[in-house]
Amino acid sequence: MQPLTALIIFCVLFTVSLLGTRALITLLTRRAVIDVPNERSSHVVPKPRGGGIAVVTVMLVGWIGWLALQGNLDSKSMLIAGLTAGLAVLSFIDDLKNLPARLRLLIQAVAVAGGLLVTVPDTGFSNGLVPVWVELPIAGFAWLWFVNLFNFMDGIDGITGVETISIGCGLLGLSMLGGIGAFIQLPALAMVAAIAGFLVWNWQPSKIFIGDVASIPLGFLAGWMLLETGAATGDLSGWAAALLLPGYYLFDATFTLLRRVLRRENVFEAHRQHFYQQATQRGFSHAGACLAILALNIILIVLALFVAPAYPVFSVLAGLGAVILLCFLFRRGGQKAEQSA
Repeated sequence: MQPLTALIIFCVLFTVSLLGTRALITLLTRRAVIDVPNERSSHVVPKPRGGGIAVVTVMLVGWIGWLALQGNLDSKSMLIAGLTAGLAVLSFIDDLKNLPARLRLLIQAVAVAGGLLVTVPDTGFSNGLVPVWVELPIAGFAWLWFVNLFNFMDGIDGITGVETISIGCGLLGLSMLGGIGAFIQLPALAMVAAIAGFLVWNWQPSKIFIGDVASIPLGFLAGWMLLETGAATGDLSGWAAALLLPGYYLFDATFTLLRRVLRRENVFEAHRQHFYQQATQRGFSHAGACLAILALNIILIVLALFVAPAYPVFSVLAGLGAVILLCFLFRRGGQKAEQSA
């Protein structure tokens, strides 16, 4: 994709998402689609939720619409976009009616299984080193977990926007450098532009929340692109990049879940134990925590683009060290704030 074409597409999608989200603020407020804070919330004022309607619509229409205009519409893009849209519909119903967790998980698993049909390379994800029948369950579980952790981590103003933009920009960079296929560029660009328009209204103090209607589909689409990234090179460098780009989300969500399991807590129950939540409870602003995560993500992107191709293991270890350091600073900074209060 030519730089000027990419810039035009970004500006158009960003503007439509920006205006669409603003319209949703009024519409959802009138329809009383409101997130009412409780003891586990990180906000204190009721706000409309469902801003992700604009994000998903703009992202998918921009992606599939441009492919159709260019005459390049393919079955893989159609299937992934269709599954993403289906998850958005299901998740919006969940936003309104709180569907049973098992039903949501079952439908998400079906979507992941459908996505794997067009994602697994002929030689498998490990280039033939591991049997496909072993790889598929692992890839499916990882993708399903990523869908849900993306939703779990959506707990403060701006965090989903920052993480999605970071992952999308990392994927664009890898594609432009030839690390992954060019077909990733358009969905990644559409994702970044759509969420950037929403982020204007979701930055602290936010006017609207994204809702499951977008956090679940975004996790699904980003998870697909990361799987494609891992399989693209046929060696460890692709998987190193796929781990690095969402590194903070992966670590915070997985570590917190394992800790809750060890404590025999109900993992389906809402909580405020993520590192970023601890930070905001004890002194960090929502914007401050998001900017810290953004700074970390820039480091992870640099590692994925320039270090992982030559030193994949070292890049992952360096990225893990940076993630753990930020989580430690979140906890330590919060403890200091709590002590001085």
